[in-house]
Amino acid sequence: MGNKLKTAASGRKRQRVGRLRRLRALLAIGLLGSQAWSAGAQTFDADIAAGARFAAEHCGACHGATGQSVAPNFPRLAGQNETYLVKQLKDFASGDRKSPLMKEKVAMMDDRMIRSLAAHYASQKAANTPSDDAQLMAVGQFVYERGNVYAGLPACLSCHDTQGRGSANMPRLAGQHPGYIETQLLHFHQRARSNDNAVMTVISARLSPLETKAVAAYLGNLK
Repeated sequence: MGNKLKTAASGRKRQRVGRLRRLRALLAIGLLGSQAWSAGAQTFDADIAAGARFAAEHCGACHGATGQSVAPNFPRLAGQNETYLVKQLKDFASGDRKSPLMKEKVAMMDDRMIRSLAAHYASQKAANTPSDDAQLMAVGQFVYERGNVYAGLPACLSCHDTQGRGSANMPRLAGQHPGYIETQLLHFHQRARSNDNAVMTVISARLSPLETKAVAAYLGNLK
């Protein structure tokens, strides 16, 4: 009986390790894809002042003229990575990312203005959302830094940086509204959002409700 239990436990462990390896392979493919998009994107000289004027006139009501949105259903854009912002705006324009309002706004911009707006928001100082829930933060930090081997969940920092600042092709999550992060993870899980690395659909499905809330709180607290 003891040997059977050990064999079963060993089999489950091999399955978990196998799932993690497959997911890490998908992560690598996704990173290569995002890098290829960045390398192939046409570049234009950004006019930050023009981007600031456009933000004040057309974006401020939701995102704030300097990217410090108040409501958690609108993401903070201050300090967001410029290349990532350009991609999101172009995805809204093409319909790869769904939002009728954003599609309407982006239709008002040419490629240079898209780059200028992204450069403006990227140049702003990021904020954060402090949390006083130490236990929730501890869970979030553990999952972000180490993942959950039992659920086949890799560490978030493998793509999003140790401090949540992402990279040129990956979003800055540090300081983002926790509620917005939770909503986006739900959208990935429901396949309502699929314009980015497809592995996020898998990851969001493997996060428990507690882990989702905890990771969002931990990231929102980072600066």
